[in-house]
Amino acid sequence: MPDLKHEIKNMDLLTEGDHAVLFYEEKSEILNSVRDFIIHSLGKNQKCYYIDQADNQKLILAALKNSDLNLEKMLESGQLLCLEKEEIYGDPANFRAQEILNLIEKSVISAEKEGYSGLSITGELTGIVDFSGGKEEIIKYEWQLHQQIFEKYPVTALCRYNINQFDSEIIKAAVELHDYIVWQGELHENPYYIDPEGYRQNKVEEYEIKSWLKNINEYQKKESLYKKAISQSQERYLRLFNNSPIGIIKTNSEGEVIHVNQRMAEIAGYDNIVDAINNYSDLAAEFYLNSGRRDVFLNCLKKNGEVENFEFEARKNTGERIWLNMNAQITDRNDDGSFIIEGFVFDISEKKEYEKELERKKEELAASNQQLQAYNEEMMAMNEELEDSFKELEDLNNRFEKMINLVSDIENLSTISEEEFLSKILQQAVTIIPEADAGSIYTFGKENVEFVDCIGYNLDNLKQSTIKNEAFYNQNSSIEIMTVAELKTRNKKYMQQHDFQNLKKESLNKIKETMFMDLEINGSKKAGISLDIKTGSSKSFTNNSQKIFTAFYNIASSFYKLKEYNLLQNNFTREIISSTIKMLEMYDLYTRGHSENVAQLAVEIAEEMELSQKVIDDIYWSGLVHDIGKMLIPLEVLNKEGKLTKSEYELIKEHPVLGSNALKSSNSLKQIADYVRHHHERWDGRGYPDGLQGGEIPIESRIICAADAWDAMRSKRTYREPLTFDHALSEIKDNKGLQFAPNVAEALINILEN
Repeated sequence: MPDLKHEIKNMDLLTEGDHAVLFYEEKSEILNSVRDFIIHSLGKNQKCYYIDQADNQKLILAALKNSDLNLEKMLESGQLLCLEKEEIYGDPANFRAQEILNLIEKSVISAEKEGYSGLSITGELTGIVDFSGGKEEIIKYEWQLHQQIFEKYPVTALCRYNINQFDSEIIKAAVELHDYIVWQGELHENPYYIDPEGYRQNKVEEYEIKSWLKNINEYQKKESLYKKAISQSQERYLRLFNNSPIGIIKTNSEGEVIHVNQRMAEIAGYDNIVDAINNYSDLAAEFYLNSGRRDVFLNCLKKNGEVENFEFEARKNTGERIWLNMNAQITDRNDDGSFIIEGFVFDISEKKEYEKELERKKEELAASNQQLQAYNEEMMAMNEELEDSFKELEDLNNRFEKMINLVSDIENLSTISEEEFLSKILQQAVTIIPEADAGSIYTFGKENVEFVDCIGYNLDNLKQSTIKNEAFYNQNSSIEIMTVAELKTRNKKYMQQHDFQNLKKESLNKIKETMFMDLEINGSKKAGISLDIKTGSSKSFTNNSQKIFTAFYNIASSFYKLKEYNLLQNNFTREIISSTIKMLEMYDLYTRGHSENVAQLAVEIAEEMELSQKVIDDIYWSGLVHDIGKMLIPLEVLNKEGKLTKSEYELIKEHPVLGSNALKSSNSLKQIADYVRHHHERWDGRGYPDGLQGGEIPIESRIICAADAWDAMRSKRTYREPLTFDHALSEIKDNKGLQFAPNVAEALINILEN
């Protein structure tokens, strides 16, 4: 069978309404061209007629079986029909052009009704010429195809002529009457095509001259347009090359500069390209500050063929030192071993200066910030623990080196976001822990889990489910392992039915076992990660894998602790709060010791109520600064002896709002601003400033309210002595459910009575 690997070039030029002709000398030239025409036609949803003798039909069907077509389906549906010449053309001795044209017209109309985009035909005309009048009928058939078929219907045709079996008159007519010519495996636009009207009016020579002159004019226009387009492209390239903000350089391996763009000339200190090229004959000696770096650069190129992010220090023509970063590759190699280099050059001097300045500031901070020494020691101990963890895991898998990249990211908090870091944690964990097939990583929002990334699942589908934070909290230890049955039971408890079904479909039904952790920093759960073994696996998480997971836990914890450290290191929040309270005590005689008393008693109440450590911490700081707004109250009102007037009392009542507004401006304290604002609200709704009632009041504010009232009753005022213990206790009991939240009052009473 003939070679089938070559296709007709430019076959995509053919569209519906085009009339092409295949000229050939040997039958072996037909198969590839006809096969490609049929594939092209069927691919455009045309109905296709292949007209030839039976032996040739077998060959073409065998060739089509080796293509991507579903040949059996197309033959069965009738989209591809293999017909013998006699079925279409009839007896060669009685060939009549008009009868064939009528048959084609009916066929294309029928094809459109069947839902095809049109009709394609390829037929062999050899043999028809061998009867009286055959030549005239063939020529008539070809020019009438245009008039009756191609100008009216979506028909594509590929006629076939053996140039050794037709006389020159027929071949010449065939050339002139077809839009396209296939010759030696390539489809060409026909420059010798003439209007079929010339044959119809028997004015062939007249139409030949007009058509050829028109074609010559059209081709000259195209050639001019092509030359213009090429010229414009070259101009655009030169503009891009010279105006590029990146330095571009072409050199040889001996260090001679062959070409540069304007930006590269400026980097080297020159005003124009010519000077930059002419002044360098040995880059190692004349441009590199350390010629040895040039040797390193060349060795890397010889070994790899290219170099990325190669940094070196260079010398401008003015003597100024600059730092450069270069990506380069070898483009040509010579027989003598030399080669040509093309590269992109970036001036990174400012970046280097910034890095030096940053390093200097870090050193200054380390030298001056003695109050953070204890925290630094804690971080050093943490790093030592991480290093010990890495050493223990070295013999398990050489892939653990990837974890070093995560530690590096911790030290570059300014260049990596929380989401990016968490995604890296997940990717490395799934890679390094051998049993893990999939996993997800998420943060804990105000109420619900917020997915950041996943492996093995559809992230968008996971994000569509509303999942309470509690569903993903660890309950027994920082790292837990669960079967899928246990996991489903826990998730179902905290999720709506439709959300639970979505989660089952996306992940739970695909899991055999999961290992997960949540990161809790200073009582606040920040994020969580789960690694999953999929159903069908024979593996289970081993003790070694739990140890590896613990290392990831330590890395992630370090990341969050360092973020918190960066937030606090420049404002010394604890020291500022303590100093502010001392200033308030000097300003308001009544508050001396009051804020500390309220904070401590509020903590005791919270502990009695068994609240979380995060809430207890917030209550302590809220209690400590609950009266900070009084610093904005006039001194003569704040320390007035005797009873306040109504306007003075209204002014005093502004201090929760003033304090809350001040705290909101602090990133470290803004989360407790609302607790300070509402510490004078009453359970019955008669408090201030917003008149909140019952559960509308934050639990932190309810507790501070009770602690504040107790310390106020037990403190001496300018207008009264302190209440006795029993009197003050009875006030708490009498106002339970009125001024004080019932459960808060009960907790305070238990503390006082015990």
